[in-house]
Amino acid sequence: MESKQVKDWVESNLDKFIHDLETITNIDSGNGDPEGTDQVAKIVGGWLEAIGASIEYRKNDRSTHTIARIKGKGSLRLLLIAHIDTVFAKGEAARRPFRIDENKIAYGPGVGDDKATVIQTIYSMKVLKELGFDAFGEIILYYNGEEEGGSPTAEAIVAELSQQADLAIIMDTARPNWGIVTQRKGSANYDIKIEGIEGHHGNSSHHCASAIMELGNQISQLFQMASSLPAHPASYTREALEERGIQDHGQFIPENTINVGVIGSSNQKINVIPKDAFAKLNVRCFKVAEQERLDSEIKALANKTTVPGTKVTVTGGIQTGPMEKTAQVQKLVDLYKGIVKREYNADVVEWIAGGITDGNRSAKYIPTIDALGVENYDEHTDHETVDLKTAVPRTVALTLFIQVVTKHWPLA
Repeated sequence: MESKQVKDWVESNLDKFIHDLETITNIDSGNGDPEGTDQVAKIVGGWLEAIGASIEYRKNDRSTHTIARIKGKGSLRLLLIAHIDTVFAKGEAARRPFRIDENKIAYGPGVGDDKATVIQTIYSMKVLKELGFDAFGEIILYYNGEEEGGSPTAEAIVAELSQQADLAIIMDTARPNWGIVTQRKGSANYDIKIEGIEGHHGNSSHHCASAIMELGNQISQLFQMASSLPAHPASYTREALEERGIQDHGQFIPENTINVGVIGSSNQKINVIPKDAFAKLNVRCFKVAEQERLDSEIKALANKTTVPGTKVTVTGGIQTGPMEKTAQVQKLVDLYKGIVKREYNADVVEWIAGGITDGNRSAKYIPTIDALGVENYDEHTDHETVDLKTAVPRTVALTLFIQVVTKHWPLA
């Protein structure tokens, strides 16, 4: 399968690509819309079934999930994950249907997140079929119907399929100028509850214990646990970085972050020593080892009180692991970079992100890279766009990447 063949095929089918993108963009398939997601799932499944894929649909009361399998003659098992749901309500597709401007920028609800990338995966499979490439063992394509809100159904499917594959490519929103995501933070949630001794501040302070003062102590310890912030936040706005000629690709995100997002107490009077207080916090880390270390340290806060007479209880724990850039992931990234450099004389920028995708879940089991999709902008807004000038090169790069990884698997 020569790169020129792949380029010629994808370029010659761009009009069909756009037509199919228009078809599914003009169908409302918002998160939690069982009818709309089922309609898109059946269309996508039908397109893949037409080129020989076996199709399985899994439904719950909110969505339809699609699993397609294409068998080859080799050994590599590859998992591609995209999603068919959007953040938009019913009626949005009729209000602002799919359209393209003179710069090949497409508009519409979910056009970039994630419907253009859904089409990209289908056309990549079509070109493999047309050019007779089947050296892989199996390509599994999972189209999540509940990605935007998350669900136990989706998480279970990702875990199941990841254990049937050797590596995963997350076909979600791409970063500009050949950007891909190679690291994502994992997430943990905790509740801290403080029990104190109530009393009148003026007359009883000597035999009381302030739950709020102890909460302040706990928050201070949490602040010390987190990675230091690099400088004043104003130095890292988009405008400030542009003034300094810096492209933000996540490189300034601290390694570990702890956000105490909610605090409270039943006490409402300043002359009453509070008997209770609480905090809710979210912790994010790029590495499994750091996530586990912080989990242990945060739970140990229960034994590190400062205010005598208070009792601290910590509950919660790790929710989702990070998408780590392991040595194998770096080899995959280098292969992709080599393809883009050779075919388009462009440099791939590695982005890191604090947000969570299905890549966090697949990375628990197999090497995972993210954001190899068509490039889009302003997702989740009413001016979301996708740059169709990137549809051909990104689809070509994905297809050649599958070929090259198959050739080099297992990675040395």
